[in-house]
This record gives sequence, C-alpha cells and structure tokens, in this order.
Amino acid sequence: MAVKKGSIFRGALLLTGSDLLLRLMGIGFNAFLAGRIGAAGLGLLQLISSMGFFALILGSSGVRVAAMCLTAEEFGKKNPEGAYSAVRACLKYGLTVSSMVAVGLYFSAPLIAARLLNHTDAATPLRILAVFLPCSCLCGVMGGYFTACGKLRKMVGVQIGERLFSMGFTVFALMRGSGSSTYACSAILLGSSLGAALEFTLLFFRFLRDTMPFRAKGKLPGMGQRLRKLCLPLALNDYLRAGLNTLEQLLIPLGLAKYGASSQAALAAHGTIHAMVFPILMFPAAILYALADLLVPELSRSRAAGRTERIQALTDRCLRMTWLFACTVSGFLFCCAAPLGQRIYGSAEAGQYLRIFAPMVLMLYLDAITDGMLKGLLQQLSCVRYNTFTSGLDVALLFLLLPRWGIRGYIFSFTVTHGINLVLSLRRLLKVTGYRLPMGSLLKSLCCLLIALPAAMLLPALNSPVKELVCRGGFFLSLLLSLSLLLQAIAPKDLHWLTNKEPRQQ
Repeated sequence: MAVKKGSIFRGALLLTGSDLLLRLMGIGFNAFLAGRIGAAGLGLLQLISSMGFFALILGSSGVRVAAMCLTAEEFGKKNPEGAYSAVRACLKYGLTVSSMVAVGLYFSAPLIAARLLNHTDAATPLRILAVFLPCSCLCGVMGGYFTACGKLRKMVGVQIGERLFSMGFTVFALMRGSGSSTYACSAILLGSSLGAALEFTLLFFRFLRDTMPFRAKGKLPGMGQRLRKLCLPLALNDYLRAGLNTLEQLLIPLGLAKYGASSQAALAAHGTIHAMVFPILMFPAAILYALADLLVPELSRSRAAGRTERIQALTDRCLRMTWLFACTVSGFLFCCAAPLGQRIYGSAEAGQYLRIFAPMVLMLYLDAITDGMLKGLLQQLSCVRYNTFTSGLDVALLFLLLPRWGIRGYIFSFTVTHGINLVLSLRRLLKVTGYRLPMGSLLKSLCCLLIALPAAMLLPALNSPVKELVCRGGFFLSLLLSLSLLLQAIAPKDLHWLTNKEPRQQ
C-alpha cells in the first residue's frame, strides 16, 4: 500500500480549494432554503443544527485526529498492518461512543426540543440526527485515514459528491412535501444525514480495498491503549472549548448591555465583530488550517521514524512561511479595512473594527500552525492545558472588564488571552523539537511589513472602494513582495520546497 507524499503545499491547496468550493455551494443552497422556508424556518434549522453539532463533538470525542496520528505513525514505521489495526480500533471506539450519544439524543429529543430549543416540533429532526449520528462521526475516522496516507483526491471527490447528493435529495423533498417548518427541517437534516451515510460507505469500501492484503494479520497489541491516550485529551479539549466558547458568546452582549449600551446596540456590536469582521479576518487562514491538518500525519510519521532533522526542518519552514503570510494578510487588511467594510457590508463600523483586529492576524495565524504541529508531535495534553487556561481567563476577563470598559474590554481580553496561548504553545513546540526561532528571518519579514504598510497608507483615498482596494492593496502587496525578496525574508529554497514533489514511500 503506497503512501502518497506529494508536496505539502499542493495538498494544502487541494484541501483549501475543496473547502472553498463546498462553501460556495453552501451559500447558493442557503439562498434556495431562505426562499423556500423563510427566515423563521432557517432560525429553527440553526437551533437544531447547533444541538446536532454539539452531539457530533460528543460522539466523535477526538477520534478523527487520533486516527490520523496513529495511522501516520504506522506508515512512518513502514507498517501498513499497523495502520489497518489503528483504523479498525478507531472505528470500534467511534462506533461505541457515537452510538451511546445517539441513543441519549434520541430519547432526550422531546425534552431538548421543549426545554432548550423552545420548539416541541424540533423533536423529530433531532431524532433523525440521532439515527445517523454514528455515520457522521465515523466519517471523521475515514477522513483521518485518507489524510494520513495522502489520498486526498479520493476523499475530496467523495465529499463533493456527498454534498451534491444531499442538496439534490433536499431540493426534491422540499419540492414534493408540505411547507411546514418541521417538515422542511426534517427533510434538510435527512438529506445531510443520508449524505454522511453515503460518504462513510464509499470511503469505508475504498479503505477495505486498500487494506485487503493486511486484514488477516490480526490486531496490533497495545493499539487500544495508544488510542485512549490520544482520544481522552482530545475529547476533553473539544468539550471544554465548546462549553467555554458558548459561555463567551453569551457574556459579550450581556456585558456590553451592563456597560450602558442598549440591548440592540450590544447585539449589533457583537454581530459586527463576529459575523462581519472575523469571517474576513480568518478567510485567508483556510490554507493554514489545511496545512496544519496535513502536518499532523507528516510529523507523526517523522516522529515514529526518529527523523529529528526532518521535524526541525518542517518546523523552521512552516513557522517562517506562516509568519510571512501573516504579515502579508495583516498589512493588507489594515490598509484596506475601510474599502473592504464598505464593499462587502456597506458598513463603516465593520471597516473600523477590521482595522483594529488586523494586527492580531500575526498571532492568530502563527498559533494555528503551531497548534497543528503540536498535535502531530502528540502534545495534545499540552494543548488542552493551554486552551483551557486561556479560555477560562477569557471568560473571567470578559466578566470583569465588559461592564467597565465596553467593547475595549473585549478587545483587550481577546488580545491578552490569544497572546498568552501563542506564547505557551510556541514555547512547548520549541522545547519538544529542540528548534530555535530564526529571529533574524522573522525580523526581516516584520521590517518589510513596517516599511510597506506606511507607504501604502500614504496613498490618497479614492471615491470607489473597488479602486482603492486595487490601488492601495496592490501597491502594498507588490512593495511587500519586492522587499521580502530583496531582504531575503523568503528564500528561493523555500519556494522550491513548497512546490517540489517528494518521492513516494512504499
């Protein structure tokens, strides 16, 4: 069984492109749903989906990342029998946990619908989610396997086909059925659930075909213990972060209201930041999250093979390239904040907040790639400790500062907690890898940013947001790229590493 190890950058581009395509498909589908079931129906669907997402987190309990790490480790040891054993153990674990969560969701659906969602009719859609919950959770195991062995095209093709099937089934059901919100939500969730079942079936049979020569080798001793050591901290991290993030979202409008803002103004500020600014802020990070996903099996393979130099080389290039990418995005968003806010949302306030949060891209993007590398190096417990500590600190700061400082308290809390998380995670990464930060290279990229950004800001403002985006943004990007090449913030060997194809390992 060959392990495909093409360019990490190309793999990240494939995952990013598929993610963007699926997002575009989702936008068009949501437009159809809005016209068919209305705002009230979409609101009910969102409530039910949020409960389904929480059940998915409980049912998965970290098994996707565990499957990715364990499979990659066995491939790193050139032991395909162990990779099959790892996936089999993950499937058993995922099926057991997700089935228990599904049973609980099925029988508690009426209570959840009445007490938490305040819609007794939501019980039927919740039960549909419960019936197909194991398939949704086990899709994560298959995704972890295909990512670890580098067969991304097959996985992406199945995911796109699944989405098309789900949408087609839903459209057919909505066109043929009644117009009630309950029926519409049931049809939509049944379509997505059947799609998940189809995705798992196709990927599972592909997995069986790939591992056919190794299925008779028996179970690898100790695999269950290794799985539990991975899944328990991952699951705890997911549970804690989901709960704390929900609490954070509830505290923000309440705290702003205590500061003196009306409930409408508090919700407007909260909506502007989270629904308008953050999607723009994190949209370019899609490639980083895809790269971080690919680094997990790559680092796991290298760690299992004892390739310390490979780990340090990956750490060096990923940190330097991520820092340069973050400098580019941060500067572009800062100098183009106003036209972006006007062109996308028609909101000057969105542009103001975008300019405030743009410098934070430097730590947010670096933290994303650092977190991915720590997972590949089996440092999940450290990630749990850091995320739990900073999320708890964020809740405490929001509780104390929002009533006194208003939105400034939120910005201060966001900056402090995310900065602390980055420092702790980066320190752990450097300790585990034995790598030292290339301060000279990082300072070169920062200097390029500090030269290019003021120069772009000196350009006169234009009446058209589009023209300002093209002129100011284009000038900034061109100047930053020129300075980066001139000062060697990005070296030719880095470009070669990103695009050069590595040999396959059998």
